[in-house]
Amino acid sequence: MSVKSAVLTMAILCMVSVVPAVGQQSLGDLVAEGGYDWLIGRWQATTDEGGKLELEHKWGLDKHVMLVDFAMGGFKMHGMIILVSSREEIIQVGVDNRGGSWKGLWSDEYGDAVHRMEHTKADGEVQKADLVHSRVDADTMKVAMYAVDGDGYRASEAWGTVTYKRQKGKAKGASASDAASSGGSQETLGDLMAQYGYDWMIGKWFASSGIDAETRVAYSWALDKHAVLVDVTIGDFKYHGVISFVPSSEEVIQVGADNNGGYWKGTWTEDYEGAANRHEMLRPDGTTAKMEHVYVKVDANSYKVKQYAVDDDGYRTSSPQSELTFKRQKATGTSK
Repeated sequence: MSVKSAVLTMAILCMVSVVPAVGQQSLGDLVAEGGYDWLIGRWQATTDEGGKLELEHKWGLDKHVMLVDFAMGGFKMHGMIILVSSREEIIQVGVDNRGGSWKGLWSDEYGDAVHRMEHTKADGEVQKADLVHSRVDADTMKVAMYAVDGDGYRASEAWGTVTYKRQKGKAKGASASDAASSGGSQETLGDLMAQYGYDWMIGKWFASSGIDAETRVAYSWALDKHAVLVDVTIGDFKYHGVISFVPSSEEVIQVGADNNGGYWKGTWTEDYEGAANRHEMLRPDGTTAKMEHVYVKVDANSYKVKQYAVDDDGYRTSSPQSELTFKRQKATGTSK
């Protein structure tokens, strides 16, 4: 993928296909049944060297996801914990302001919540660990970190244990954009977008087909412009996603979830008309929907989205199934 392609596709998300939920169990249901809703909240810890660790878990998408924000010094990470019902797994995906990507699985272990995580750094180096979360009392938890070897075995002794205390008030959040990046020496996606003139996508947009509910999409910078957070609403439907560039594989990727229990993932490339997002949505019953959306810039305040079906062999239909025009929403919240 060229740099231009990466920049073009990073900041754009599709208009989603809405599939009604049919009473499936949500992540919130599962967390409450397991007695782990004490994890929700804002937490802070102090290292032996005096550094501060800030961790926040909060509900999103009608408790279908748990949003995670972590900060330590200049390092920041934003992630999502998602229940993938068809696989009977609770996964976590995320990105950081060092060009790293994160994935992992959550499980119960004798009353502790265990996050087996895998961190791929910008240079491709992979780090694995188990983070064991233990409740001490209503306002205290301990997190022990264990090394995990190449065969998946956990070390018998923890690297270290950190004690977190519950905090009051609201954290700054991953979507805040600092004036200067502390994300290391590598060029950020924000730098590239500005260089090639694609940062006009940032902001709030709306579209109305005249039949369906109005579609609203918000794109916001996150993690010192290493990622873009995307929030979509179509009537009662809600989606939250993260678009980021993976330096080690030179891919632009997108991951997300919706309040119908859907899990979304995809990649971005260039189409002759504009930016193309080939993605797949996994429903709670295990069925999937594949599609491609092509984004055609009209002017600084509008763009078109063309939706194409994709067959099992990966071929796109010759003609789009639908087309929708988005208009920029004014900062005051009024649309015109």
